[in-house]
Amino acid sequence: MPIYNIADLNILINPSSEEIKKRISPYIVNSASFDFEVKVSHSDIADYIANSKENCNSFMAESTLILTQICNRILENYNGFFFHSSSLMLDNEGYLFTAVSGTGKSTHTALWRKLFKDKVVMINDDKPIIRKKDGVFYVYGTPWMGKSDIGNNVKAPVKAVYILQRGEKNSAVRVKIGAVFKNILEATVVPTDRRNMENLLALLDEFFSSVPLFLLTCNMDIEAAQVAYNAAENIFPKI
Repeated sequence: MPIYNIADLNILINPSSEEIKKRISPYIVNSASFDFEVKVSHSDIADYIANSKENCNSFMAESTLILTQICNRILENYNGFFFHSSSLMLDNEGYLFTAVSGTGKSTHTALWRKLFKDKVVMINDDKPIIRKKDGVFYVYGTPWMGKSDIGNNVKAPVKAVYILQRGEKNSAVRVKIGAVFKNILEATVVPTDRRNMENLLALLDEFFSSVPLFLLTCNMDIEAAQVAYNAAENIFPKI
């Protein structure tokens, strides 16, 4: 059975959908060992479709169930969590932009690509995973990249996180997680059991104690990308 390396973990996955097999194929590895297995049955898929509040086909259901299982296992045992955001890499450092759907995450990261051109590598435009490894928080690409389908099988240490909101003028103000905690929880999957909730809260506290968090008010001008970049650069200037 095929093994895929996602977030530096070998995961045994055997999806029934050919479309999912194609989607996750860039992550396949030649390995005989795996850290954990993900199983989604036909009854799981049927139940998900029956309980979905939106139109959902079997591919969408299976894809969501696989991603959910992966994120749950990583949260349980591997110091990581799902973070709904558009993420990119610049100079081998990761930048994450989160907001409610429709605010303009993808539009903003497109400005970074316009400003910094080929120096920018998109990690994932919608569903990256954050994981602490060897004391460092990395953002990882995943096969699930949202409607734009933009991303790469890469990782980068996280340099900064931004919560986007629209505005006429561009500004980036550093904030503490307590001031925007609702926004942060909306960007991840909140566990229903106490143990995993405690794991998530501990990870979020540690993550945002080591990575600067900004409230980014921005318009659609390329200056917005420069303002966001300068905010992080002023905290961690290059030597």
